[in-house]
Amino acid sequence: NEKDTSSSSSSLPNPNDSSPTPNPMDDQHDDRFNYALLLALYTLQGIPMGLSASIPFLIQQKVQMIASSAAQHAAAAAAAGGSETIAAVTADVAAAHHSHSLADLTKIAYNAQAIFALCSWPFSLKLLWAPIVDACFSKRFGRRKSWLVPIQLIAGALMVGGSDYVEQELGLDSVGSSSEMNVRGVTFFFFTLYFLMATQDIAVDGWALTMLSKKNRGKGPICNSIGQNIGYFLSYVGFLALNDVDSSENLWRPMLGMKSKPGVGLVSLGGFVKFMGTFMLVITVLISLFKKEVDMSIEGGDMCTVGVCDGSSGSRSNNDMETLLPKKKQQQEEDEDDDDELDAYEIGIAETYRRLWAVVKLPAVQSLILILLTYRLPCALSDNVKFLKAVEFGLSKQTTALLSPTIVLPLGIMVPIIGTKIWKGHPLKQFMWAYKFRVTFVALIDVLMLLATRSFLGSGSIMGGEGTSKAIFWALLILSTAFQATVFSLQFNSQMTFFAHRVDPAIGGSYMTLLNTFANLGGTWPSSFIMYLIGQYTVPPTCSVGDDGAEVCTGGRDAYFPLQMVLSGLGIVWICVMSKRVQHVSELPDDAWRTHIGESEDGEEEMQEYKKGGKHA
Repeated sequence: NEKDTSSSSSSLPNPNDSSPTPNPMDDQHDDRFNYALLLALYTLQGIPMGLSASIPFLIQQKVQMIASSAAQHAAAAAAAGGSETIAAVTADVAAAHHSHSLADLTKIAYNAQAIFALCSWPFSLKLLWAPIVDACFSKRFGRRKSWLVPIQLIAGALMVGGSDYVEQELGLDSVGSSSEMNVRGVTFFFFTLYFLMATQDIAVDGWALTMLSKKNRGKGPICNSIGQNIGYFLSYVGFLALNDVDSSENLWRPMLGMKSKPGVGLVSLGGFVKFMGTFMLVITVLISLFKKEVDMSIEGGDMCTVGVCDGSSGSRSNNDMETLLPKKKQQQEEDEDDDDELDAYEIGIAETYRRLWAVVKLPAVQSLILILLTYRLPCALSDNVKFLKAVEFGLSKQTTALLSPTIVLPLGIMVPIIGTKIWKGHPLKQFMWAYKFRVTFVALIDVLMLLATRSFLGSGSIMGGEGTSKAIFWALLILSTAFQATVFSLQFNSQMTFFAHRVDPAIGGSYMTLLNTFANLGGTWPSSFIMYLIGQYTVPPTCSVGDDGAEVCTGGRDAYFPLQMVLSGLGIVWICVMSKRVQHVSELPDDAWRTHIGESEDGEEEMQEYKKGGKHA
């Protein structure tokens, strides 16, 4: 029998041995390597996410470069006139052209953001192919490694080979024109990466269940959260900080003793993507060579179970990790967890999809899906546009990047712990309190922060002197970031807690994936929609070039602020209409969330009775 290399074969207990049960600390010690491996795998998963989070800022930077170039050309054309009359005519023509360019660039910028927001959809749709990943594998190579290793090799090779392509498609090496920015190509590149990482996530989540001892399996999601955050911050914060021109010139190059290169970041997008792809390839090769997976003990070589596994063929010749435990300890753990989760391999792909469809048809789940798909729309501006708008108003990419590890990450760790103690046993009360705060007070702070950013970084004065304006600006920026991180963490934590307490244990993993799929969709679809609205309803100012060559702009309308008022109103309406539904969902008994399929021969009839109202939740 094979097992994880984190434990030597000599340490395997004999089921027939009457010796005392091993010290539980031994299991803790044995899993330390497995924790490290899971952290590494989830870190790899977070790298493409962090890279994709930096792309919207690069798109904004490209558009600002084009706008700045257009303004300089307009001023130069006006100054080049041979007489006052010619200069005036030239200035009018240049100003008209510049105004038209600004209108086009505004739409181009946010339309590009709307298109690129589509790249994260695979994580919202991974349920569609999750049963296939669970049921099809090669026993010779390992059930999870059959997917993990080739997926990560493909992703790493794509990042190494496509690094220059991404930079060229964004046109970052020159100012050029908007036509040189192919956002669709970059979106397809990251869409493919997200698809590969979503598939990797399915395999790693499943591997964590057999890699860790049963008593430590609850720590798998912790490894997920920590690892993804490490990968995300490493690639997002790391890239934006090292790519920032001012930081590279004033901090990184002097620190590293490198020659001065004004106007050039320490790393380029292509170089950073290539480095991260190489890192992924190295880790994957090491895992494939030195980490052995727990033997799934399937007779034969390759497996792809479509129908129900009845034990007549492809049966298990021995068992997985938990059956290697002493009988006494194994029996205790089985008593503690009577509801064993059915595996996609055991029941087959077709049966897994059938059971998931039965879950979707439950009235309780349908109510929850409606909530999950609608509540994020009123928060879409804060979630997707706020910091892009702040960068447009002059906030540096470096400052935006540093807000994440200094404010967002610590609050993401502390807030769920505090929230659980305050609203213990009532996750949806925590959810609704945070939501009310999110669509009203947080939205107001966001608007004030953006007004302060535009005023302070644009004109250098807000409500008094420079010192006062600087203090107000930083206070509002920190408060906006902290409040948004707080309410997001409260809602996410309450959401996951509610899911964990309501899912049917018989199909717990697939059930959780189903609910998380709709939760992800609820945050994904408003992103592209709100970016499109910003681009369509923003009217750039009318600009003209004076006799002194200075640009004067008047009028215009920024769609962010009126849209925020509309969305906050929509959020209040959502609270009035949906709060009773949320309360109803929170009070439903456990039986309302279970399909009861497979519990008896009459399981299907029970399901039909429940749907017709035979069972009242």
